[in-house]
Amino acid sequence: MKIASYLILSSLMVLFAYLVFRVAVRREYERRDRLSAFSTSLECLVFALHANLSYTFLPARWPALPSLPDNEFHSAVGFGILAIGTVATLWSMISLGLRKALGQQTGSLYRSGFYRYSRNPQIVGYSLVVIGCALLWPSIYGLGWILIYGAMVHMMVRTEEEHLERIFGSEYEHYCEEVPRYLPSPRG
Repeated sequence: MKIASYLILSSLMVLFAYLVFRVAVRREYERRDRLSAFSTSLECLVFALHANLSYTFLPARWPALPSLPDNEFHSAVGFGILAIGTVATLWSMISLGLRKALGQQTGSLYRSGFYRYSRNPQIVGYSLVVIGCALLWPSIYGLGWILIYGAMVHMMVRTEEEHLERIFGSEYEHYCEEVPRYLPSPRG
């Protein structure tokens, strides 16, 4: 029964993310060139729902946090990845500016700091948070939680890329050629 519930919730989560990112947000970008407070709230709701989906695999009842693993090394690795991800996410969003990070302001193309290495460092950072949590409390559901996050954010990123290309044209295309979407590839 738990697997069926998880699959249903996961499917609904991905569907909701699609409706928010690829339908509502895309439409708003096309009409207004920025997001309203309502669309930004919908985006935040997607991430809040995803965070709470973790309670389908965490060994605790909402809103409590589960006990840490008995193995100190296991805990240290999970928390280390989680902490690095949190710092990278916050630093990326603050350096970009919160209104810009939330799609409410478009002025210029930001290419400094972490944005020299990744077009979406806040996504990469939060991916580390998600991976850190799944490592702290490993399960097949945790793996699914990571995959759902990947699907949702990719939908969001594709919508943002369409918007940025429409706004900045060749300047954004040049940025895309120079800087990878998520992670830099190793140089050979």
